[in-house]
Amino acid sequence: MLICFYYYDYGRRPEFVDRDWAEEYARQRKDRMQDAIDDYLQDDRVTAYRAYEEILCCIHDVISYHKNNLKKAENLRDLMLGYRNTDLNLPERY
Repeated sequence: MLICFYYYDYGRRPEFVDRDWAEEYARQRKDRMQDAIDDYLQDDRVTAYRAYEEILCCIHDVISYHKNNLKKAENLRDLMLGYRNTDLNLPERY
C-alpha cells in the first residue's frame, strides 16, 4: 500500500519498479557463490582439495534430492493414473 501512496503522491514511479529482476537475481546469485568461494579460500585451515570435495558433495546432494523427488512425483503420477498395489487377499467366498 505504501508503494501506491508513493506513486500517487509524488507522481513518479519508484526506481525499483523499473528494475530488471531476472538480472538482479542473477547478480545476487553470483554474489552468493562468490561469498562462499571467498569463505573457503580465506580460511587457512581449508585446502583447495577440501573445497573441491565439498563443492562436489553439494552437487551430489542436489542430485540425490532431485532423484528422491522424481521417484515421489512418479509414484504420485502412477497413483493418479490408477496404478495401485492391490491387496488380493480376498475372503474365501470370492
